Amino acid sequence: MAFEPTHYGTMTNSIGQIIDFYEHPIHGDESPVIAVSHVHKLAAKTDFYELDDMVADHGEYEPWFDDGQLFIGGV
Repeated sequence: MAFEPTHYGTMTNSIGQIIDFYEHPIHGDESPVIAVSHVHKLAAKTDFYELDDMVADHGEYEPWFDDGQLFIGGV
């Protein structure tokens, strides 16, 4: 990644995808968290400013990638 944004954390979702979370490389924490799948070579801005809901055990807001798009919840 060109601007070396802060890496917030990593999770493995319920379908086995490894998702990394980063701050926006220019806007920092004033922009929603970016979810990245290095395996799929995809990155997308989430609607979340913190990881808590996305990584919670209940999985209601779990991020996942399919067909080049980011989805939140509903796996």
